[in-house]
Amino acid sequence: MTRTLVVHHDPVVAQYELDSLAALGYSVEICRGPDVLACPLLAGRPCIRAERADILIYDLASLRHERGEAQLVDELRALYADKPLIVVTGDVESGELEPVELAEGIVRLDGPITAERLDRLIEEALVDP
Repeated sequence: MTRTLVVHHDPVVAQYELDSLAALGYSVEICRGPDVLACPLLAGRPCIRAERADILIYDLASLRHERGEAQLVDELRALYADKPLIVVTGDVESGELEPVELAEGIVRLDGPITAERLDRLIEEALVDP
């Protein structure tokens, strides 16, 4: 069973992603996203949840903090270059977010999140990391 980590600041959307992916047969763990006091990634340390996952699904808006989204994506890639990373922008206007370099192993999901879109991207990412 493929283990996914879903990081999303909106609990309603996170629950939708959890329910959708679980219905498709994925094992899903949820995190609300980096918090200055709690997220080990902000200190450059590994994340236990990310360590257990086969694929990382991060809502870009959940990565907002004083260092910026792009730096956290860079930190994720440095720690977990072997794990595919899906960066979800959802309905956030592109001008509101820092540009994120779509390096090897990073897939960007713009627009509405659906179970079918997530499933397709996960399957593609796992076949061609």
